[in-house]
Amino acid sequence: MRERKPAPASALTRILATCASQAKDYGSCITAKVPEIEHNMCSKEFLALRACMQTAVKNKT
Repeated sequence: MRERKPAPASALTRILATCASQAKDYGSCITAKVPEIEHNMCSKEFLALRACMQTAVKNKT
Protein backbone atom coordinates (compact mmCIF):
# COMPACT_ATOMS: atom_id res chain seq x y z
CA MET A 1 0.00 0.00 0.00
CA ARG A 2 1.26 3.44 -0.93
CA GLU A 3 2.04 5.87 1.88
CA ARG A 4 0.33 9.24 1.70
CA LYS A 5 2.27 12.41 2.16
CA PRO A 6 0.71 14.86 4.59
CA ALA A 7 -1.12 17.73 2.96
CA PRO A 8 0.84 20.98 2.96
CA ALA A 9 -0.30 23.53 5.50
CA SER A 10 -2.62 26.12 4.09
CA ALA A 11 -1.37 29.64 3.71
CA LEU A 12 -3.71 30.80 6.47
CA THR A 13 -2.37 28.15 8.85
CA ARG A 14 1.21 29.27 8.22
CA ILE A 15 0.31 32.93 8.63
CA LEU A 16 -1.56 32.35 11.87
CA ALA A 17 1.33 30.28 13.22
CA THR A 18 3.68 33.14 12.42
CA CYS A 19 1.37 35.69 14.04
CA ALA A 20 0.14 33.57 16.95
CA SER A 21 1.07 36.13 19.58
CA GLN A 22 -0.76 38.95 17.82
CA ALA A 23 -3.78 36.71 17.16
CA LYS A 24 -3.89 35.75 20.84
CA ASP A 25 -3.71 39.40 21.94
CA TYR A 26 -6.53 40.37 19.58
CA GLY A 27 -8.68 37.42 20.60
CA SER A 28 -8.11 38.15 24.28
CA CYS A 29 -9.11 41.77 23.79
CA ILE A 30 -12.33 40.82 22.00
CA THR A 31 -13.14 38.12 24.55
CA ALA A 32 -12.66 40.54 27.43
CA LYS A 33 -15.17 42.97 25.90
CA VAL A 34 -18.03 40.53 25.16
CA PRO A 35 -20.94 41.36 25.00
CA GLU A 36 -20.21 45.11 24.90
CA ILE A 37 -18.14 44.99 21.70
CA GLU A 38 -18.01 48.25 19.78
CA HIS A 39 -16.40 49.22 16.50
CA ASN A 40 -12.62 49.82 16.83
CA MET A 41 -12.63 48.71 20.47
CA CYS A 42 -9.52 46.54 19.96
CA SER A 43 -8.05 48.49 17.08
CA LYS A 44 -4.49 48.53 18.49
CA GLU A 45 -4.44 44.72 18.68
CA PHE A 46 -6.17 44.36 15.30
CA LEU A 47 -3.67 46.64 13.59
CA ALA A 48 -0.76 44.67 15.07
CA LEU A 49 -2.29 41.41 13.82
CA ARG A 50 -2.97 42.86 10.37
CA ALA A 51 0.60 44.19 10.07
CA CYS A 52 2.04 40.84 11.08
CA MET A 53 -0.16 38.97 8.60
CA GLN A 54 0.74 41.36 5.79
CA THR A 55 4.42 40.89 6.52
CA ALA A 56 3.98 37.11 6.62
CA VAL A 57 2.23 37.16 3.22
CA LYS A 58 4.99 39.30 1.71
CA ASN A 59 7.67 37.00 3.13
CA LYS A 60 5.73 33.87 2.12
CA THR A 61 6.30 32.20 5.46
